[in-house]
This record gives sequence, C-alpha cells and structure tokens, in this order.
Amino acid sequence: TFSEELEVVSQRLVAEKHLSLKLKHHGQPVDGIWFSHTEPLPARVTLAFRLDVDSWRGERRVRFLVEGAELPAAS
Repeated sequence: TFSEELEVVSQRLVAEKHLSLKLKHHGQPVDGIWFSHTEPLPARVTLAFRLDVDSWRGERRVRFLVEGAELPAAS
C-alpha cells in the first residue's frame, strides 16, 4: 500500500456506490477507483492506495485502488 498526495482531476459515481477517479500522480494521468465510497474528494488529497491491473473491454491498464484518504479537517 502506498500513500501520496494526488491531484483529483475529475470524479464520478459508478453504480451509485463507487467513486471513479481521474488523478494526476507526479504529473501523469492515472485512473483510480474507491469501492463503496460516495463522498466527493477535494482537488488535492492524500490517498492510501494499491496498484491494480484493470482488464476491461480487452484493454489492460494500471489503476489505483483507493483504500482511504486523509481529508482536511472541517472548519
């Protein structure tokens, strides 16, 4: 498991219960998924994630499987 601050480029709900993410990691785009999470994330966030190979429609891509986030304290 890795933990790094990432830029959240876009996010959307999938099947009304998972958060699909477009992230930037060291300036490079990467897809992410956070299963069973529906709350939106801020533009920059520290995420705990592990690497996964997503095989969908015959394509194989690396994505981040998000396991948790360090969110800023509510003010």
